[in-house]
This record gives sequence, C-alpha cells and structure tokens, in this order.
Amino acid sequence: MTIAQLAQHPSAVFGPRVAAAQPLDESQVARRLESSTELATWVSCCEAAPEALLVINDSHRSTCTREVLTALATLLGRQSASPSFRVLVATGTHRISNAEQRHFESRTILDCGLRISAVVWHDARSECLAPFAGVRVHPWLVELDCWLAVGSVEPHYFAGLTGAHKTATIGCMSKADIESNHRGALHPGSDVLCLHGNPVHEGIAQVLREFSACGKHLLAINEIVAERHILELAVGDPLSTLELLLPQVRSVYVHAVPGPADLLLLHVPMPLGRSLYQADKALKNNHRAVRDGGAILLEADCPDGVGDDAFLGLLDRAPDYASACRLVEQEGYRLGDHKAVKLRHLTDPLMRGVRVAVVSANLSDELARRAGLRAFADRAEALQWLAGACSGSMQNTIVVNDAGFVVVMPAENGAPNPGPAADFNLHDQ
Repeated sequence: MTIAQLAQHPSAVFGPRVAAAQPLDESQVARRLESSTELATWVSCCEAAPEALLVINDSHRSTCTREVLTALATLLGRQSASPSFRVLVATGTHRISNAEQRHFESRTILDCGLRISAVVWHDARSECLAPFAGVRVHPWLVELDCWLAVGSVEPHYFAGLTGAHKTATIGCMSKADIESNHRGALHPGSDVLCLHGNPVHEGIAQVLREFSACGKHLLAINEIVAERHILELAVGDPLSTLELLLPQVRSVYVHAVPGPADLLLLHVPMPLGRSLYQADKALKNNHRAVRDGGAILLEADCPDGVGDDAFLGLLDRAPDYASACRLVEQEGYRLGDHKAVKLRHLTDPLMRGVRVAVVSANLSDELARRAGLRAFADRAEALQWLAGACSGSMQNTIVVNDAGFVVVMPAENGAPNPGPAADFNLHDQ
C-alpha cells in the first residue's frame, strides 16, 4: 500500500470523545453555578470589596468564556448586591492586535450582563508590572483581593494540564517570569497529564499559594471544552478543580494504541493552528504515536507563519539535537527553547529521525526548512515527499483530529502510559 493510500485508509482515527460527556446547555451551566457553595462563599467575600477581578483567557484559547459570563450575570442579577468587575484578559506572552482585541471583547464581554468597570489586556513586557512573591504580575492581581478566573482544562505537554490556575498566573506574569517557569519544560518531570513532581506546575501552584496566604480570595471556574461545547464544569479552588476534572480530561482527550504508527496525520484547527509555534503542540502531544524513522503530516493554516522569532532563532543555529542542547546549556534557557530542542530530538536522524511535512497555505517552505520540516500547499505533495523521505515500510496510519489537545500514545497493560518527558534532561541554569 502506498503512503497516499495509507492516508486515505487510516488504521485509526481519534479526536475528542464528545460523546464521553453530554454537552452542557446554557441552563445547565447556570444551574451548576447556582448550586456551587464555593461560588456563593466567594460572592459573600466580595460584598466588602469595592471591586472584584475577573481573569479570562484571550482569543488564542478555546475556553467558552461568554457562556460562563452570561450565566454568572444571571445568577448575580438575583442578588441584592452584585460586585462590579474589572476584567483582565490573560495573554501570557501573546501579541494580539487591537482589531482582534476589539473583536474578542465584542463577542465575549460586551453586553454579557455583568457590571464591568474596566477591561485591560495584560502586557507581559510592560514596565508597570507589580512585584509579588518573587515574580512580577499585572498590578490588579496585587491591588484587588477577590479574583474569579475562568479557564479550560486540556492536556498540556509540559505543564501537565491547562486551566484557570495558568490563566491567573502564567497568563498575567512578566515575560521574564514566564520564561523562568517554562525552563522547567526541559525537566523529565515535566510531561503531559503530570502535575505532581512537575516543576512547571509546581511553580504555578506555589504562586497561587502565596496569593492565598496574603488573604486573596481565589475562585476558579474550570471547563472541559470540545468542539466549542462545554462538556463539564467545576467551581472551586484552582488546583482542586484540576484534580477533580482530570479523570474526565483523560476520557475526553487521551487515547491508547497498541503501538506507534508508520504515518501520523495531525489536524490542528484554529486557534492553535494560527502559527507553527502553536501548532507544534500537536507534535508534542502525539510524538509517541509515530515510530522512529516514521512520518508525520501536520495540517495547520498558520496565518501567522512560524509565530515566534526566538523559537526559529535557536533552530537556525542548531541543525541537530546535540547542538540545540549545547546552546541552551551554554547560553541559558530562553522562552520557546524547549519547543526547539524537542523538535530537533524528533527530527534528528541520530535521534528519532521522524520526517515532518506541514500542509499550510500560509507557511513558506523556506521557513519550514529552517525548522527542519517541509511545507506544502496540499496534502498530495506532502505525502509524495514523505514517501521518498522516510525509511522502512509504511503499513499503518493514525489520524488525530484537534491534535493540539488530543493525546494519542502507546499503552502498557491497556492504559495510557505517558513515559518519560523526553530522552534528555538539561540541568537548571
């Protein structure tokens, strides 16, 4: 069977198991919030505060924020006194145009029913961030005592899980402090679905504990989202809700296979498909599902091209895995280095030797080659190149839809086995 035939007749097709949980409609979301004793307690704490802080994800995330805000507004509208909110949009290091900001605000925040006094987009490069517990954060986190963070929980290849805990910390920190935290991505304990012993997650958790110790009232509304539907929702402590939702995150997003495939087809829709830097999460989630010397076809629109200059900068200077590791050890970690190092590990012929073709109308082959990949305008051309570039016979294919969130990995004894975070470990700088 040719590689083109393998692509047309895959051995398995995986995506989010939407049927694993019945999507919650608007009334069900409202009832979940109304029945939450944690939310009722938090609202009571807000009565003595002049304003509360609402922290939400930006347009690069798939969180169903509008649905939660409107349900929250309905609930608070029944109260004798509802808090006024400042809205902080957590961007991390994302750069988002004014036009995109306005569009996001109009469809997510405008007329949601809450009393909103101000909306600000976090700037990780601002000189006006406030020091707190050894990091610098948006000043509203220090100034206001009652926070409500809305996030969505998905597998994350080095933080373990995404969620409101990241929204209210990494999403609102300085670039330097995000960089310091993400250096832990090169530690073996940093892996998908792993929280305990994961230096990235534990760094985030420590910041949250410091805020709580200072008398901040923190509440999280965490969702499990697939195909723009809320499948599950938990209200409470940011970290406790992660543990609560983890079993269902596994049932929705994680798939076990008997062994790695020869060809892996990864589909990355928007918003993660906006750049190679973001779509790379699909490679990190699913690299265990392809054999050494095998092939990956990554389909992503990439309207923003590569997306991160530092990521491509290290790849330019490090044509193989050994040199990438050496440069990071010599020069210290920079944000994005973990992606570059792990990508070199995947594609280096002396390491895993996996060939990766990107199908995108917006990513040039010149830029892709600098990353050790190839870019093509259509799937047929990409498959033709992979057929000539890959070693060994090609007998089976795995297709992964929504691959920036879905995780496919070989199983041991019938259960997904994440295995080590990587086959390398860079010492802390």
